[in-house]
Amino acid sequence: MLMLSLFTYMVYLAYNSYNSTHLNRVAGMSTLFCMYLAWDSLSMQYSNMSLFNNWFSYDAGNSSMVTLLLTLVLTLIMYGTMTTRYTLNNPWMATLMLVNLMGLVLFPMVNDLMPLYVMMELQSYSLYLLTGVYNKSYNATRAAMTYFVTGGVASVLMLLSSAEVYQMSGLTNLTELTTYFHYNNNGSFNVLDMTLMGLVFKMGLAPLHAWSMAVYSYTPTYMTAYMSMVAKVSIMAFMYLHMALFNTQTLLTVFYLSMAMAAYTPLYQVTLKSMLAYSGMLNFGYTTTSVMLGDEMFYMYMMQYSLTHMLMFYAMLAMSEYTATPSSQWSPMVNVNQLMVPNKTLALLFIMALFSLIGMPPLPGFYGKYYVMTALMHNGLYMEGMAIMMFSVMATYYYAYMIKQLATNLTLSFKPLNGTLSLMLSIYGMLIMSFFMALPYTLQGYSMMAL
Repeated sequence: MLMLSLFTYMVYLAYNSYNSTHLNRVAGMSTLFCMYLAWDSLSMQYSNMSLFNNWFSYDAGNSSMVTLLLTLVLTLIMYGTMTTRYTLNNPWMATLMLVNLMGLVLFPMVNDLMPLYVMMELQSYSLYLLTGVYNKSYNATRAAMTYFVTGGVASVLMLLSSAEVYQMSGLTNLTELTTYFHYNNNGSFNVLDMTLMGLVFKMGLAPLHAWSMAVYSYTPTYMTAYMSMVAKVSIMAFMYLHMALFNTQTLLTVFYLSMAMAAYTPLYQVTLKSMLAYSGMLNFGYTTTSVMLGDEMFYMYMMQYSLTHMLMFYAMLAMSEYTATPSSQWSPMVNVNQLMVPNKTLALLFIMALFSLIGMPPLPGFYGKYYVMTALMHNGLYMEGMAIMMFSVMATYYYAYMIKQLATNLTLSFKPLNGTLSLMLSIYGMLIMSFFMALPYTLQGYSMMAL
């Protein structure tokens, strides 16, 4: 359906390229229909359906992540349908998002080394183009080139690993490789750990994270909201579903390094997007523990962080409407001292998202951290649980710095926001505030998945 939507959209684009807002609405309708089909197909998740000679599989593990990815992309496409103060018209934006969405959705379903590399490159190359689609911006062009060069290094690691695995075992199917390494691995590092490091490189986790901070800072704010979330969710879902192929000690090292870097480095940062980029690395560092354990709370953490991330960046984009002296039309708000928002409701929504990242109850971030730490304690990993507590306290400082800046710069008069933008902010605000009400039913569903 995504392929048909993309083909139809490109034909429509050839004759109607003058109005990017209208084109984004068409892309949003296509994505909404695909999301409906994914939701309607949830009943098929226990059939273990395989596609294209077992290259892809659709099961209970990846079905919920496919729906989540479609929801995230639809939410971000919706922003392009709004007329804002810093509207960035580009007819190719939605096209590249649909191409990227194909790679995002298919990547967690991959069950073979060949489509693994192809799907990784499909989403990577579309992200390179999305990063530099506003080529009139020098920073966006620089970010795209940096992303392309560093992403190429990660792709080489993955391709080299696949070649070594095939030379050693003569297999490419991931299910068969899981059985092979179960009986032929002595517990030490194997060649597939190069694939794991390539995926960590693509996600921008420590120690291979320096490029991502530069790319997120240079990219337009709208694109930062997109690229800092969707690709990481897709890659993390694949790692969770195929963790039996990799060595957990490698991921444990990534966990400690990511937590330490993401909690300490932002204490010396003054740019807003750099702080939020390190915050993302910190939260995905938490998620690596669920991946290592194969714990079903991985799904809940992804859900709650996606809600918080969307609310935070939507609020940040809305705050740009009130920026008196914008840094540029692509990223009007750059530094923390620009958080001067006259709209008190908007400021409270952003503060609520930051409280969720801190882990304040009854917001979703509290439950995410609580169940991750509970799973660690249940499996005897007390050191990792204490590390999460310590680094979370350190990270609270720079969250509190942003909250202080917002709370001390409130004025009275302001112009109302765009109606659609206000509606999206209201929806995500209500979802975050009412998350705890749906938690018992969510946990019951995850418990059934674990059976």
